[in-house]
Amino acid sequence: MQAVRAALAAWQALRGWRRYGAALLLGMLLAVAQAPLSLWPLAFVAFIGLLHLDDGGSDIAAGHASARLRSFFTLFAFAYGYFVVGHYWIGISFFVDAEKYALLLPLPVLGLPIVLAAFPATGAWLAWLVAGNRRSLYFLLMPFGWLVGEWLRGRVATGFPWNLVGYVWGDWPAAMQLAASVGAQGLGLLTMLAASGFAIALRPGRRSRFGLVLPLLFVAAAALSALRMPATTAMLPDVYLRLVQPSVVQTLKWRDDLRQQHLQQHVALSLQPAEKPLTHVIWPETAIPYLLDEEAGLRDALARRLAPGTVLITGAPRREAAAGNPRDVVIYNSVFVMDSDAEIAARYDKVHLVPFGEYLPFRSLLKPLGLDALAAGAVDFSPGRDMMPIAIPGLPFARVLICYEAIFADESMQVFDGRVPAAGLLLNLTNDAWFGRSSGPYQHFAAARFRAVEQGLPLVRAANNGISAIVDPYGRVVASLGLDAIGVVDGPLPAAMTKPPLYARIGDAPLLVFALLSLVAGFVFNRKTRRH
Repeated sequence: MQAVRAALAAWQALRGWRRYGAALLLGMLLAVAQAPLSLWPLAFVAFIGLLHLDDGGSDIAAGHASARLRSFFTLFAFAYGYFVVGHYWIGISFFVDAEKYALLLPLPVLGLPIVLAAFPATGAWLAWLVAGNRRSLYFLLMPFGWLVGEWLRGRVATGFPWNLVGYVWGDWPAAMQLAASVGAQGLGLLTMLAASGFAIALRPGRRSRFGLVLPLLFVAAAALSALRMPATTAMLPDVYLRLVQPSVVQTLKWRDDLRQQHLQQHVALSLQPAEKPLTHVIWPETAIPYLLDEEAGLRDALARRLAPGTVLITGAPRREAAAGNPRDVVIYNSVFVMDSDAEIAARYDKVHLVPFGEYLPFRSLLKPLGLDALAAGAVDFSPGRDMMPIAIPGLPFARVLICYEAIFADESMQVFDGRVPAAGLLLNLTNDAWFGRSSGPYQHFAAARFRAVEQGLPLVRAANNGISAIVDPYGRVVASLGLDAIGVVDGPLPAAMTKPPLYARIGDAPLLVFALLSLVAGFVFNRKTRRH
């Protein structure tokens, strides 16, 4: 143990570029703990290393401004390394139209992480300032500060809550069950607190060993939460789904001369033999490159090709006259439900659009600079009006999540007061072909699985390319098709939990309040003890 503490002392003594380089590498380790590798032990290594690297020394007690700046930039370097490695895949989408966007690659790969890193780094630094020279107190408070920063990251400027710390457990359903009570962010907080306990145990002093209580509590909580999972998953009777994954290359998807071919590919995959009669065929986001609701002939043709009684659920664009100016139109990224009579039975318009992807913010200012939205181009998509569950013949009410919407836990929340029908299904239609064979599609799928656990609902996910899957309310994959595969996923629909989990009823608000109160309590405690 003495050798370990000597090594930690040398670690804490790092200064200048060596300190920030070490923090950067630790942040990169945390990113590797996420999908697709899901090497969750690295999350503990990363946070333990960060806490001891950010453990100041005598200059903290002296109140040196240099110590405060050093702490902030250490935390920022850690977060920056995390987001650069964890979000590199965003840059791949800039090569879909490389002639137009390739030169902008540094913006998403190196520039965006600066903005993202500022949130958790500032929150963690607030904990550093509150704790002062009480290092064990800082170790305890840092996870709460990080959580506050991450909560803000998920909401400021429409939010981008990608790769929350809790997602490192995305391949371990037993640990994921904690999210049913505290959500993915709460699971991240518990993970960081367990790492803090290990970090405290490595500090000198007889009381330091009590830090091991925190990781032991985490293990106990995870074990108890795992008991909620039944051995087998209950399935709804008389429902048999087919998810179609054509893996159309994004550079070819919207070519006029190939649209009919792509549509025929969807139909051909839908008509492959199945073990049981299909009740619902589900195509991915924007699978139909035509205005389905305006083309009765197309609907009739599709209905004739599908087996009688089969319901088609598909993504397609939609347009309508702009409010107040009928000569203008607005475009929506929509999901249509078409019954066996070729009628539109239900529809959902995507509400939470991707900035710079589906619309260009500040278009009047940025368009003259040669910028445009990657997916929408010269015409922005418009947001839908509400996120109410939709009624699908033969299925429970479905909360539809189009692509990006699946990363927002609060937008999957339901209203349990009778005003809105309760959902019995999460329906996620997506297209991850923008990001090639990278970690992005795997991370997207991990986030979507957490929505199933948090809401106690099955997840049905149809991807153009990505990971198409049927997931039960406990985050377990019932059936799936991997990245780049062309084919179908057939299977029954898991039943929703009879009682919504705690998180589905309370959300993140109590967690945020608890984190803020913890920081305030730490501040008060530090002030009072300094006076004595």
